[in-house]
Amino acid sequence: MKVLLINPDLKAARSRARRYNRAWPPLDLLIAASMLRQAGHEVALIDARATGTGFEEIRRAARSADLVVLESSPLDRWQCPDLNWEGLVNLARRLPREKLVLAGAHGTVRPELMLRETRAAALIRGEPEAAIVELAEAGGNPRGIARLSYQDSGRIIQEPDQGQISLDLLPRPAYDLIDFKYYGYELLGRRLALLETSRGCPFSCIFCLKAMYGSGLRTKAWPRVLAEVEEVVGRYRAESVYFIDLEFGLKQEDTINLCQELIRMNLDFRWCCQTRADAVDPELLALMKEAGCALIHFGVETGSPRLLDETNKKISLNQIRTSLDHCHRLGMATACFFLFGLPGETEADRRATMRLARELNPTFASFHIASPYPGTELNRLAGEDDPFPACLSREHDLDLLSRQARRAFLSFYLRPAYVLARFREGTFKEKLRRMRLFWEFVQ
Repeated sequence: MKVLLINPDLKAARSRARRYNRAWPPLDLLIAASMLRQAGHEVALIDARATGTGFEEIRRAARSADLVVLESSPLDRWQCPDLNWEGLVNLARRLPREKLVLAGAHGTVRPELMLRETRAAALIRGEPEAAIVELAEAGGNPRGIARLSYQDSGRIIQEPDQGQISLDLLPRPAYDLIDFKYYGYELLGRRLALLETSRGCPFSCIFCLKAMYGSGLRTKAWPRVLAEVEEVVGRYRAESVYFIDLEFGLKQEDTINLCQELIRMNLDFRWCCQTRADAVDPELLALMKEAGCALIHFGVETGSPRLLDETNKKISLNQIRTSLDHCHRLGMATACFFLFGLPGETEADRRATMRLARELNPTFASFHIASPYPGTELNRLAGEDDPFPACLSREHDLDLLSRQARRAFLSFYLRPAYVLARFREGTFKEKLRRMRLFWEFVQ
């Protein structure tokens, strides 16, 4: 079959709570493309988020394909997909429905809604790679394929779920289908590749959407990770790598082996990751830095000990302070993420969060509104009628939270000492990219 994989550009559709759709490689679609090729299928990929490919070109490509997979949220958005699902619906309705299949978080948590609104022939719930191949092998017929939802004589059929695939069985992504010049991360660098060492997370934070990952934590053997690093840096000249795991380094022995081998290989690239503050110590951080780690993301969430406990994050503010202090001492760049609009949050709690951000003084800070995604405990507490609510609207006012988030950005980034420190770092182009990002934050 001729299979077309589409990562759409939804920037034109403004969300009620902003999400930042950076141009990052659609890793799951690239893996699916490799699997399709192994099965003998012809594959094309359109990453409109990166290339800005227009609708008419997408429609022409869809007409000539036998199977069209439209993804609402590539792997980097599995945890926090866009709320402007209407934009996806508008695009889907203009594509040939008889061969259109949806993938991504929106259909995973709201399959009936997304099938009805998009009029797609089928929908994949959860991680899409294996299901895409099975669907192509079946000639586009979804009947009997695990994790597929579809309409039959006006009824929604939900095929059973199945266990998750081992990451060691996944082939290397089909990076030849993309051009790395389109991808970058303002906080890390150009020619960005996404890689993963694990999927899932063993923790149960009330705000975290994990429906795409399944239960538990699956890891990839570190020699396989090294082979992928060597390929993207050596063959495709990637200059930066983001290990897109929900929590990088939870298996510390594998992380140590990976870092030691990266040091030995001495490849010329920078990398970043996201991890828990209690998963790193000074020795591991020093090893990660020596191996090329240039930036670490930490989910801090709130400056209120009471709220932090109620999120079920199972971490303390002192543990966060300690890890940030270790990073500062080593000269490692950090990015901290904070949430406004948690259950029971007060104005005093939001002020405490802003104070904590300034106290921790990470290299970068980001303030977002807690969205009660379907399938999370936060959504259950919300009792919202909106299929994709932007905030806990029965408790918080979205406009007020948006103003508070903007105020938090300004109070953090406009400190004279902070401005001077960042001005001394990086090239002129890097400074310009970060200034543009700051402008996006405060608009």
